[in-house]
Amino acid sequence: MKRYIFLIFLATISFTLNILGEDVIVYTANQSFDSRIYILRMDGSVYQYYEYANYHFVDMEVINNELYVSEAFAPRVYKVDLTNGNLEVIVDDWSLFYFYDLAYDGTYLYVTEWDLNRYDINGTKQGTASFDEDVMGSAWDGAHYWTLNDSQEIKCWDISGWPILTELPDSVFSPPTPDCRGLWFDGNYFWTAESKDYAGNIYQFDKQGQIVNQWTEPTYRGWSACVIDDFISSVEEEEIDQQSDNLVRINRIQSSGYINLKLFLPQPTSVNITVYFLSGEVAYSYWDKELNSGIHNLSLKFTSVPTGIYFCRIVTDFKFETYKIMYFK
Repeated sequence: MKRYIFLIFLATISFTLNILGEDVIVYTANQSFDSRIYILRMDGSVYQYYEYANYHFVDMEVINNELYVSEAFAPRVYKVDLTNGNLEVIVDDWSLFYFYDLAYDGTYLYVTEWDLNRYDINGTKQGTASFDEDVMGSAWDGAHYWTLNDSQEIKCWDISGWPILTELPDSVFSPPTPDCRGLWFDGNYFWTAESKDYAGNIYQFDKQGQIVNQWTEPTYRGWSACVIDDFISSVEEEEIDQQSDNLVRINRIQSSGYINLKLFLPQPTSVNITVYFLSGEVAYSYWDKELNSGIHNLSLKFTSVPTGIYFCRIVTDFKFETYKIMYFK
């Protein structure tokens, strides 16, 4: 009987919003001893950025719709939480000196420094292959490993015979301009960015080097660009009722399997997010974290559950809210 009353209470205070998510371009730039990671809307306008002192972020990779970035000031690969800019060290290999590139083949992370080094997704080294290229960006296209070298050549490699690497010379081509750095493959096209003393361009291009799309960089000395799916709402912040007391203004589970939330926090607080089945049992328990005041865009993975209606409860230090959400594959 208690569970029945609890569910009626949840249903009474819940509501559903039907807002589509928006893909974003993520872009790295470096000036002096500082780095920035920009989040850009698909028209190239700046959504937000994070600044890091004494870091030098370069090439990027997207794994399960999450951002990974390599660093040139240290032999590290980081996982980046784009909702708050926090970094998690994945690869930390001080037998080497620096990384300028990053690729992932679905099993291993690849970075070059002296040779081609590979690591599992937890950062444990899984071998080295002899490799004599100065690489400024790399990518995996689903079948082969591609590199952008300092001679401005994009080369294709067969690494199926690891640790033997075989170059496929007929696939060599040039990037859009000699100033390009970084390489990422979106499933159809490559992406790169320009490193100039003034704002250059971000390019999307094919395997012949022909430009498909381009955007003006938000700053100078860029390095890499990639895309994160369904990150922010297509509703602009100006359209949202800023007088509302609700913590959450946007809420939907995308068909891609992510819950996209925008939290509005008036003060620093702990945040706990839990999703329940209609029965009241926990489907997912996501967060129990401290967040600063401000706007936080969260993209939470939601898979391996049947389609249907769920309840999402968000608890902070000063209030809680519950929302009805619908999941359709």
